[in-house]
Amino acid sequence: MLNSGKFILVFFAFFSLLIIGCEENPTGQEQPATVEGLVTNANTGGAIVGAVINEGINEVAISGSGGSYSFEIEAGTYNFTCTAEGYNLQLSENVEVSAGETTTLNFQLQPITIIPIVDDIVGNTTWTSNNLYLVDGEILISGILTIEPGTIIKYKSGANWIVQGASGGLINAEGTALLPIIFTSWHDDANGGDTNGNGNATDPARGDWDDIDIEGDNNSSTFDHCEFYYGGGYNDRHIIFLDPYTSVSITNCIFAHNHGEKGALSAYQAGSGTVIQHNIFFDNTWPLNINPLYSLDSTNIFHDPDDNSVLNDYNGILVEGNDIDGSITWSETEVPYVLLQNEYLIPTGNSLTFEAGVKLKLGENANFWINGTMRGEGTISEPVIFTSYKDDSISGDTNHDEDMTSPNPGDWQYIKILGANNQSSFDYCEFYYGGGYASDYTLYLGDGTAVNISSCLFVYNNGADDTVLNAGHASANTTIMGNSFYNNIKPLMISGKINLDASNTFHNLNNPSQTNTKNGIFIYSGSHVEGNVTWAEPEIPFVISTELQIDTSNSLTLADNVTLKFNGGSIWYRGDNLLNYDNSGVWFTSFKDDAHGGDTNGDGGNTQPATGDWNGIFNAGADPTYWETWENILYAVIH
Repeated sequence: MLNSGKFILVFFAFFSLLIIGCEENPTGQEQPATVEGLVTNANTGGAIVGAVINEGINEVAISGSGGSYSFEIEAGTYNFTCTAEGYNLQLSENVEVSAGETTTLNFQLQPITIIPIVDDIVGNTTWTSNNLYLVDGEILISGILTIEPGTIIKYKSGANWIVQGASGGLINAEGTALLPIIFTSWHDDANGGDTNGNGNATDPARGDWDDIDIEGDNNSSTFDHCEFYYGGGYNDRHIIFLDPYTSVSITNCIFAHNHGEKGALSAYQAGSGTVIQHNIFFDNTWPLNINPLYSLDSTNIFHDPDDNSVLNDYNGILVEGNDIDGSITWSETEVPYVLLQNEYLIPTGNSLTFEAGVKLKLGENANFWINGTMRGEGTISEPVIFTSYKDDSISGDTNHDEDMTSPNPGDWQYIKILGANNQSSFDYCEFYYGGGYASDYTLYLGDGTAVNISSCLFVYNNGADDTVLNAGHASANTTIMGNSFYNNIKPLMISGKINLDASNTFHNLNNPSQTNTKNGIFIYSGSHVEGNVTWAEPEIPFVISTELQIDTSNSLTLADNVTLKFNGGSIWYRGDNLLNYDNSGVWFTSFKDDAHGGDTNGDGGNTQPATGDWNGIFNAGADPTYWETWENILYAVIH
């Protein structure tokens, strides 16, 4: 047994060790590392005060008296950069710092040498990061210009480049995340110092310099990790312009504080090999202008990453150019694609796909003619949206007029699907404010098309003379299921070939009082029932305005509670091919009959039904033929 004296000694030793351990690391956490050093002029050895030391993009210290600095950081391996006004940036990579220890890291900065650029660039040339290049005037580039990481290029007022691809002109500007290549105004003291030598008498501004014009078929110039500031001075149009058929790659770049009525990056004439990915656009007029010859993914950003409230004036992707060529996919969801010209064409054999969450804003003359394929691949949480350019409720004030304009039905025209067996599809898509053309449909399905329209929303569209969704010419393989229609005039037209189940709704699910002005399913004039067709929609009536024929070997089946209204029309059938005509709740009545199926003619009850409003149901298969007199036939002509 341990005696009391020994017990006291053991306890005291254990307690002493516990205290010592707590004094060494009282929080139980790893102690920070310390980094310190001097920043000096590489040529003279003189101290540099005010140099900025960054870890990645994060400022960690500023050199003070004697050029010294010090900061604490968690243990690890880092890349540090140091820069000061009038000096080139210096990078120290893979610096290891240990917990509780001090690491000495000195920087010797090389003073910037300013190289004036006033002559054209003819041969192959390399620009290096130890120089600052000051461009004055229009410079023609007919050789290969290679720009090293970390290089700064500044432009005087009106200065620009023309890269003449046909003469061998090419730009290889490949920076890095830590050593970007910077294209900016000579008034920009934040990059490369006070180049214009006037202290802070001038500030940089949009349009201080003109642009970079890339010319030549298949010109494969490359800009990676580049930053473009304060350009677009040539008629306020753009800072980079890609000529027809160019194949330029622009990746990991920043476009900020630029003019650009045609997009800070204007690629609306560029070729199919164009690559625009992982770029950042903010505080420009228009950020980006494209055409439908190449796909655009969702990797670009359209706000300042350091301040999400800083956007672009017109914060959208302007789309110009007509024909879609190839299999094109649009995936960007942060900002809408903005279509302001007249016709956008998808020729046979080509396709345009909108991925989930994509939004399109359309101007007053915008429309699509689709002989190829259009696919809207939305989801319940990320629908594909087609709406007015004036619609600020979707992706904000894209037309940059605050609340001067509001959206209205007919603000844009239509989407027209053409070509037999065209299998375009729209899943979880939303259509607002369309139908601006004289025919006033928003979505039109042409002769023999076999389009799938599922789980879509049609709201605030025209459709007075026509209907919002016109499937009157579509084939029997057309699918119209699970859609919602409200706050339109006339929602839907089908042909006698199309089956229609009870899955569509014709009111706002959140406010059932919001329906459509003429809330009916209109049957295309002159339709014949072809095949074995079933109509099962009970919410609103099917409206027939002419003679609907059900010929031999074809049939029309009616589900319970289906109402057919006639605006002077009739049905001709063959005695056994109008099925379930006497089912529960089935009615054949006048277009003016508000008691069955509601106010389908949208006149607020100003007209009353009367005998003779329509011609009736004719049994053309009997011998002799005759007009039916079923009890559920109301207001027909008495023959």
